[in-house]
Amino acid sequence: MRRLKSLVCDEDGAELVEFAVASTIFFALIFGFIEFCMVAYASNSIALAAQQGARYAMVRGSDWTSACATTTGFSCATTATNVTNYIRSQTYYSLNMTSSGPATITVTPLLTRANGTACSAWSQGCRVEVQITYPYGLKLPYVPVAASSISLSGASIETIQN
Repeated sequence: MRRLKSLVCDEDGAELVEFAVASTIFFALIFGFIEFCMVAYASNSIALAAQQGARYAMVRGSDWTSACATTTGFSCATTATNVTNYIRSQTYYSLNMTSSGPATITVTPLLTRANGTACSAWSQGCRVEVQITYPYGLKLPYVPVAASSISLSGASIETIQN
């Protein structure tokens, strides 16, 4: 009986159990914070990609006489396809923006100027809107894979300058 009582009241190994519980919570918080920072970085990268695409369209309006043959061409008239290809040709850390990637890129030439007057698509003074939607896969422990994706988006509107 005395031996059973000493086993029940013995506290050997209690620190190990306490450490296991505390470290699980601590590491979950640390990795959650790291993943939150990665999502914020990815969101900023998507907004930057939309801004760069709109800027690409802004300096290559339809006032040029020849069409853009490549994404690196200049002094040429662009199209929505050129803008999309330009965005997909850029490198963004941890994002797959290539044509096989999950990003949805929408380029829309707006038919009004900033003051509300009408204009023809891709002409000087008209605006172009670039929208990007990207399903970002979270990499958190203890979170099911099916529920570990959030949709990030970015948009930019620029006035065509040339």
